Amino acid sequence: MRRIIAVLVALSMAFVIVGCGGGGEAAVDATEAEGAAAAAPAVVVAGPAEDVLSPVESGYPAPFPETINTEIPEAIQQKLDDGRPMVIFFYDGMQVVTTDQRTELDAALAEYRGLIDLVTFNLASPVDSPPGEDVKVATVLAADLGITATPYIMIVDRNGFVTWRYKGYIDREVIGREVLRATE
Repeated sequence: MRRIIAVLVALSMAFVIVGCGGGGEAAVDATEAEGAAAAAPAVVVAGPAEDVLSPVESGYPAPFPETINTEIPEAIQQKLDDGRPMVIFFYDGMQVVTTDQRTELDAALAEYRGLIDLVTFNLASPVDSPPGEDVKVATVLAADLGITATPYIMIVDRNGFVTWRYKGYIDREVIGREVLRATE
């Protein structure tokens, strides 16, 4: 029994050393490792399945930020005051992925028309013209909310809590699932 425990401890240390970038040589010889593997029952730890399409940031739901450097735009403030859930979409109109993401967003919201509102902010202005006031306000708001890249979707429920945030392209099924979660 002691031999099996010693082999298991040595084997686990070998995996730790190799996993941490140690040398390629094992701490125990191959015959001991095979014997330990045959003697030890396989342990499978079941955990929550990761959704590779939805890397949700931790800490949500969280109240919609009230301490931001800029005034909350009227479109958002009115929905917060009325208790209306909303999807806030930050995008760059010069990116090709924006068109694809907007198509997916519109398709998801078409299923739930009337349950949730859409508020959009374009963070880019045409190359040959200076940014307008609406682009400046949107850019400051995005920076205050911690948005570093576009397209970016934020869902706020009727209680004013951010329930989901996503940076990048996402398909309509995931958006629909999160809309349902925020509107229930």
